[in-house]
Amino acid sequence: MDPGEFGYSTLPLQHGPYEAISAETLKGTNAGKVAVVTGAGQGIGAAISEALAKSGASVAILDLSIAKQEDTRKACETHGVKVAAYACDVTSQDAIISTFDAIEKDLGPIDILVNNAGILDSRPLLMSTFDGFWRQIEVNFKAPLLTIHTLLPRFRERGGGCIINIASRSGTVDVPMTLGYVSSKAALIRATHTLQKEMEIDGLDPAIHFYALHPGGVLTGMGGSAAKQDVKEKYGDPRDESFFMTLFKDPPALCGQTCAFLASGRGIGLRGFYLDCRQDVGKLLEKGRETLVKEKRNTLTVNFLDGYCNEP
Repeated sequence: MDPGEFGYSTLPLQHGPYEAISAETLKGTNAGKVAVVTGAGQGIGAAISEALAKSGASVAILDLSIAKQEDTRKACETHGVKVAAYACDVTSQDAIISTFDAIEKDLGPIDILVNNAGILDSRPLLMSTFDGFWRQIEVNFKAPLLTIHTLLPRFRERGGGCIINIASRSGTVDVPMTLGYVSSKAALIRATHTLQKEMEIDGLDPAIHFYALHPGGVLTGMGGSAAKQDVKEKYGDPRDESFFMTLFKDPPALCGQTCAFLASGRGIGLRGFYLDCRQDVGKLLEKGRETLVKEKRNTLTVNFLDGYCNEP
């Protein structure tokens, strides 16, 4: 793997919360709203939950067990908002519907959804079981679509809402031995683009706004996890490569605060785009939505040989 294959940014990247997305700047911007965060038990999901709580939102946190979310719940409650934890298998439509019904009974109508739950099995397809490969598609892509499919009619009835899909740079590049992960994240980014277009067609744009967000290089149990022993024996341990640890230098709070910013509506000009939370939202907004759309920025695309276009 060559970390410089796609070049290095000439503009400075952010490696922690900055003024535009800081807790101080966003204080109270999501007050009165109800937010749902999946995969909230630890890491990025916990940081997203707390950032939304800091910005004033009541927070419903979801994971496979309530016990796993105890630390997240306590952290969110310190900010004086309502917090409720739910055990939910987000790959089950019945579980999602019943959980969302319970949330709206306990906390009120849902305004914000952050699809964060995800898994990674680092191994080539030739060494995978198909079930093991497909499980990543189920958790990383099917589950967000199930939550979106459940919530969209409610957003339509209420006239608005925000959905943030935690994507990955891996969905924009080829990363060997992560086929299930990269495929599911690419699909999630494309779904974000397409769903925002559907909101336009139905007259629901910009009231319902979607975002696909790369959380940065966060050393979580998943992002920095080692391959299983059988894979290491054949291919070596990627953690032994000198550049490996330099990829993970971003705190979960950077993604968390970016989510709070987007949920507040302050970044609505970036709706439908794939965003990297290390890139300053101010610079993107300064460029202007019309220009970003015209130049196909922050969108999955294909680069053909000059003279050929992606025509119908």
